[in-house]
Amino acid sequence: MYRSSTCKPFSDLDLDTMALTVWAEARGEEIIGQRAVAWVIRNRWEQPGWWSRQRGDGIPDDTIQAVCRDPWQFSCWNPSDPQSHRLHEPATLRREDVQSIRSICERVLNESRDNDPTLGSDHYCTRLIAPHTKWAINRKPTASIGNHLFYRIGLHP
Repeated sequence: MYRSSTCKPFSDLDLDTMALTVWAEARGEEIIGQRAVAWVIRNRWEQPGWWSRQRGDGIPDDTIQAVCRDPWQFSCWNPSDPQSHRLHEPATLRREDVQSIRSICERVLNESRDNDPTLGSDHYCTRLIAPHTKWAINRKPTASIGNHLFYRIGLHP
């Protein structure tokens, strides 16, 4: 068990789940883009809400695992995502690029909130789909990093 910079505990499974999520969602991004996606996960985890409380799914509520894996939160975990099966293969976690992202995630969990490049965002989507994403339409992004736009929708300032 580890503790974040805000003293919230997290497990190896939480960190592995976070790394796999960032890898699946942002592996084509520069490190700053991967860090930004990791910050969205941290922001949601530190301020639990509907995104981490899916009853009956077998995932402990208000954990990093729940933030990432609860239904329809990060598309890479959706059964309809053509790559979702890779997240369940043990070999994926052993990949060098996933291990590098795991280190990024661990640093994000242990650094000051002042280092959040997303400015407290709890959502993001790619620039390409933003004009077609219901929750993003008519919203102003809090940050634009790489191919993603970041938004603060569910969290209070």
